[in-house]
Amino acid sequence: MKLRKVVTLLTIIIIIITFINLGFNFLLPMYLSYKLNSELDEPASTAIIGGADGPTAIYLTTQLSSNILTIILILLSIAGILYLFFTKKAVK
Repeated sequence: MKLRKVVTLLTIIIIIITFINLGFNFLLPMYLSYKLNSELDEPASTAIIGGADGPTAIYLTTQLSSNILTIILILLSIAGILYLFFTKKAVK
């Protein structure tokens, strides 16, 4: 029974973190692009600071994608919900 309470608490925390992550990574940029009327068809410029050598290139290529974190959190949320669902069925 104690394990079920721990899993329930962790599942709720992970679901909350997932919604916060989704909000900051997907919903907030979509809202800001709509609000600021940024068009994708307009020309853009790109500046490279430091070129393709040294720590800048290493730093930019080693960042963890935020989409991977979101996917992992969603999978953990689903796993927790399924665990709680199937253990509830087993108890009854």
